[in-house]
Amino acid sequence: MNRSDLLLIEKKVETQIARYFDKDKLPFFIVAVSGGVDSMCLLYILKRLGVKGLVAHVNYQKRGKESDKDAELVEQMAFEWGYDCQTVEVDPVNAEGENFQQWARQLRYQVFEGLCHEYNADGIAVAHHEDDQVETILQKIFRGAGLGSWIGMGKWDGKLFRPLLDFSRKQIEEYANSRCVPFRTDASNLDTDFARNLLRNEWLRKLEEFFPGWKKNVLRIREQAENYSDSIAWIADRVTNSKGIKREDFHSLALGLQKAVILFLLKKKDSSLQVSRKNLKRIENLVSLQTGKRVEFTPSYSIIRDRDYYVLTGSDKEDFKPIVIQKDALTDGRVRNKNFSLQLIEEIDPGFKKGLYLDADKIQWPITIRSWQAGDVIQPLGMEGHQKVADHLTNRKVRASQKEKTVVIESFEETICAIIFTPIKKQSVTGTISEQFKCDADTKECLLITNRT
Repeated sequence: MNRSDLLLIEKKVETQIARYFDKDKLPFFIVAVSGGVDSMCLLYILKRLGVKGLVAHVNYQKRGKESDKDAELVEQMAFEWGYDCQTVEVDPVNAEGENFQQWARQLRYQVFEGLCHEYNADGIAVAHHEDDQVETILQKIFRGAGLGSWIGMGKWDGKLFRPLLDFSRKQIEEYANSRCVPFRTDASNLDTDFARNLLRNEWLRKLEEFFPGWKKNVLRIREQAENYSDSIAWIADRVTNSKGIKREDFHSLALGLQKAVILFLLKKKDSSLQVSRKNLKRIENLVSLQTGKRVEFTPSYSIIRDRDYYVLTGSDKEDFKPIVIQKDALTDGRVRNKNFSLQLIEEIDPGFKKGLYLDADKIQWPITIRSWQAGDVIQPLGMEGHQKVADHLTNRKVRASQKEKTVVIESFEETICAIIFTPIKKQSVTGTISEQFKCDADTKECLLITNRT
């Protein structure tokens, strides 16, 4: 196809594909197609550009025969344009008691993401356009979302590809007419029971009468929001380093900036994370936080004070399910964890440099590897008495943020044989063994614990 034959919208989509994907080959997309003018035009544009993909359509069966006709159109045109099509039918009864549009959106993206994984696609192509962008920004403003979220939708977020964001619905409709692209109109889009359609069909139309050009002004808000986000990222970069958030620098910021920085760092870990204003207000508690204590912001994330730093981490101890190991399991080879490995050996390194050595015959098997708990005690190597694991970790200068990742090896009679914690700097030792299980001249077989980090 001669590039001079492409219309402006087709050239723009081609440019977006070249910008975000491998220039040596065209991407393969899961193309979300509802049968409406936007998605039908997107599919036709991809066809014109020679982009391969799988068409995905979700039939909610909410409009009876009309819903079936949508599916028939999508399947027919996908076939004519050289695409395979997969239609998924769902029962709207399953949405009883829920917000239907929210339920439907969550379901269809589950379908799209599942297909994307199954077909090893480069992304999911969706037909969001400029009007959708305006509505998204307004909804975020009306719902009280922070300035950073007013950026709206991006053309490519690593999963969803939105190449039509620079074009209005009117421009897309004009394109459909010029290329004779068939489409169907969903009558439910005229139903003002839904928040977006209320904006679209009543409020926004009247705005044009009083504020001509208001849509462009809303899109400028997006630019301002991007500038704001860039500024917060700049500040966050200067109050953090590899150890965490520098406490003194952080508290030199105004409280509003502190909240913005923490929210930025949380979103950096999980862009879909929702943090309530009430939880974000807990930042005020950081100034009086003691070392080793935490402030929780979501069920998944909290901040721990680690001397002169704050460390963003999981709210609870690392999700480590107890592991029970029989001695026989080690006879034929190692047992490996993501951080350490265990094996039985007969020849002992004279310098004990490879890791931790326990006398295997002194252990009552099976052993259990689990997260340490408050109240756990050990008799550290060379010590006559016992010591709390918590105090031992402090004495070994294990950082507060790393203490939660510590695990213990417990023998069958519930005596702690060893503590395994994150290595300190370049030390090879992965933890501490108990005096009761040390190797001596009579040792015939050792349990060797080595780092994998």
